[in-house]
Amino acid sequence: MKASWIGLTTALFVFSKLNMHILTLLISLEALMLSLLVFLFSFSLLYGSSFHIFLILLTFAACEAALGLALLVSILRVRGNDYVMSLTTLNF
Repeated sequence: MKASWIGLTTALFVFSKLNMHILTLLISLEALMLSLLVFLFSFSLLYGSSFHIFLILLTFAACEAALGLALLVSILRVRGNDYVMSLTTLNF
């Protein structure tokens, strides 16, 4: 459980401080989801609860990864770069 807390704080730090590229944001979100998955798995093993919430979160993490990569490819085709600052301009 301690490893998941370390992963959670590291992913939140990377998401809040290193937000220059969209790919970095997506990788930090995936690290956040993986640390939450490790926390839920260890919690369910420790207390003997069911694995239903773990499987639901795993499904949402896979859907989030696929959607994030699809949006990244779309932004790269339209903009030509993956900078977060280029998304704030309104000249599509």
